Amino acid sequence: MSNVLRPGTAAAAFAALLAGGAGAAADDRAADFAWRSRLVPEFHSLRGDSPFAAGIPLTAFGRERARFEQEAKGRLGPLNLRLTAQGNGMEGRAPVAKAIANEAYADFGSGADRFTLGKKVMSGDVGYGFRPLDVVQRENRRQLAAPALEGIPVGVWERYTADDAWSVIYANPAHGRRGQARQDESLALRYFRRAGAADLHGVARFSGRHGAEVGAAFAAVPDESLELHASVLVQRRGERMAVPVLAGPALLDPNRVLAAEGIRSPRRALAGFTWTWEGGWSVLGEAWWDGTAPGRGDWKRLLAQSAVRRGLASVPGVPTAAVSGATALSTRLYEVENLQRRNLLGRLAWTDPGGDGWSSALELLLTPEDRGRVATWSITREAGAWKIEAGLRRYGGAAGSAWRMFPERGAAFVAASLAY
Repeated sequence: MSNVLRPGTAAAAFAALLAGGAGAAADDRAADFAWRSRLVPEFHSLRGDSPFAAGIPLTAFGRERARFEQEAKGRLGPLNLRLTAQGNGMEGRAPVAKAIANEAYADFGSGADRFTLGKKVMSGDVGYGFRPLDVVQRENRRQLAAPALEGIPVGVWERYTADDAWSVIYANPAHGRRGQARQDESLALRYFRRAGAADLHGVARFSGRHGAEVGAAFAAVPDESLELHASVLVQRRGERMAVPVLAGPALLDPNRVLAAEGIRSPRRALAGFTWTWEGGWSVLGEAWWDGTAPGRGDWKRLLAQSAVRRGLASVPGVPTAAVSGATALSTRLYEVENLQRRNLLGRLAWTDPGGDGWSSALELLLTPEDRGRVATWSITREAGAWKIEAGLRRYGGAAGSAWRMFPERGAAFVAASLAY
């Protein structure tokens, strides 16, 4: 990241600030924790006519799984902590256990200035299904039964006034450029201002991967039943996962199945509304554009190449393992945040106005470019320390659409958590 920060100098400054913060809070020794246990079994059904069938056994698609989480959240001396011990089991694979420090940071300061040092979740923006301005945390908003977010190592300086606030965020000190954008060393500035019935947001981020990223957003409440929001981000340099044009033996080369492609000045934008009315009902509608998502041509090439690979499996001398491996690698295109550039989301939600703890939602995500769709239904009941959640998701759409080609037909989950 030589064009933004010198890692050695920046890391030294971060270490000095950390030492100062620890000293300032050293007299705070109180420990106060809340605990939560959560069990999440998931059930996944494979699509029988998937074009990626040859590679599915090498992936996690279609495998039943379960996750148990034991979480502790609170304070230990000067630190704010969120720690998770997680056990994961998946059909056909050995169980895996791990410990995660989701957050571990110190807050200190006086008057209008506040400082944060450590690992903290840094999500931000006004969208529901997609957040263009979330340039630090880079949270995927469409996961099913997602675990708690894991924070970013940061040093933050915030200043507050009666009507506005701004912050300077130095993320991932001395990391330089890593595998993912959220792991890169970067410097970001955020601005917030209350202007009448509207909230205004601004962000600028500088990193070696993207150069400058600049964006703005607003959320307004023109009527007690209506909320409007929008955001837009422009990057100097962008990246997207693409499907290259391949033929012959190159189709089985694991290093060429997918390729990261640079983009000049891509844009990401969202606009939406929420309308609420009596009885606990609400409707949300959003439309967004993601200039870093795969294009329709990428999915057409992926489908065509999958058909050629299936044919190669019957050719004498062609290793079956090479066909399966290349096909499995091609499904990594589904790991991107948005499968198409244009997306529409509708959400109908209900919360029990009587306060009995029931809520439910029905969502429909559409990709107009290829007429794909994802439907999700969820229901939640909270009763005292218990929270029970369940949901169903179904993938489909027109033949050849990205979601219609998705290796799974659908998924379901049940989650039970106990707080104490």
